[in-house]
Amino acid sequence: MGLKCWVVYAVLLLSFFFISSSFAGPKGEKPAGFSARFAAGAGYMASTDQLKPNDGNKRVKDLDDNANWFDQVIPLAIFDLRYTFAESGRQVYFGTPFRTEGTPGLTLGAVFPFDDGGNIDIGAYVKPFGQVWEDPYIIDKDRHETDERIYGAKIDYAAIRGTGFETGYTLARIDIDDDEIGDRFDDLERDGWVHKIRLGYAFQLGRGLVLVPSGGFAVGDLDGDANRYLGYQFKVGLRRFTFDYLLNLTAGVDYQNYDDDHPIFDKDREDVTFSVFGMFTRPNLFGYASLFANLMAGYRSRNSNIDFLEANTVISGLMIGYKF
Repeated sequence: MGLKCWVVYAVLLLSFFFISSSFAGPKGEKPAGFSARFAAGAGYMASTDQLKPNDGNKRVKDLDDNANWFDQVIPLAIFDLRYTFAESGRQVYFGTPFRTEGTPGLTLGAVFPFDDGGNIDIGAYVKPFGQVWEDPYIIDKDRHETDERIYGAKIDYAAIRGTGFETGYTLARIDIDDDEIGDRFDDLERDGWVHKIRLGYAFQLGRGLVLVPSGGFAVGDLDGDANRYLGYQFKVGLRRFTFDYLLNLTAGVDYQNYDDDHPIFDKDREDVTFSVFGMFTRPNLFGYASLFANLMAGYRSRNSNIDFLEANTVISGLMIGYKF
């Protein structure tokens, strides 16, 4: 672990103690004690992503060959356990927070509310079950999967000083178990750190209707020079809350520019990714206040100046949940 990453962790830790000891949240706004939400179901994914491990794309005939569609049914599960303190309204939680940019990780965190309506959310997370190809660029042989572990920390500040401004910073460490492509080409090593910063503003368009445009950038500080990148992101989110349903829609575009020539394709990689995602939540399912359902669907298109890395992915899913 580099010195700068230890410094970031130290800043997050100091922020945690500073907030915990120095600020009091609004009293009596949330019920004190334990609360929980659990949901499980199944999803369907179809993709042409050559980097995504699947039995349907285990073998590549040519690095210039067009990718074939493959699909799979995947299990889905999310949960949230938290405790709210009566005096301060602060919360501690463990679960899988909803994030539109990827599969939620296991997160242990704390939320600190302020009298002005804002709140800070600090947490540490891990994604222990990821899979990647040991070497994505093998031709005419079966490719083999290896474990990808992602862990890190994040801090989010919403309703800053009682306004619509919100911001966040995420630090992620990526560890690949058997990085055979990194052994073959040093410039393609995939271990390293990713830093992401986001800034947005929540516009209240009406009762229960919020529009949230946001922008940010990412720095991929990976071991391989050809995998290091600087990225930019713009997103627009729409949130709709009523007694009958909750709707969360997002659309975004990402641009990533890589530092060095890809040793296999002899060019600097550039990606532009377009994505849309939606989740519809129906509370009071079948007339029971403790039951709810989540219906989700999304589409992502990655356009690259390297044809092999272009990809389209469609995902949908349904979950039934219980809360108390």
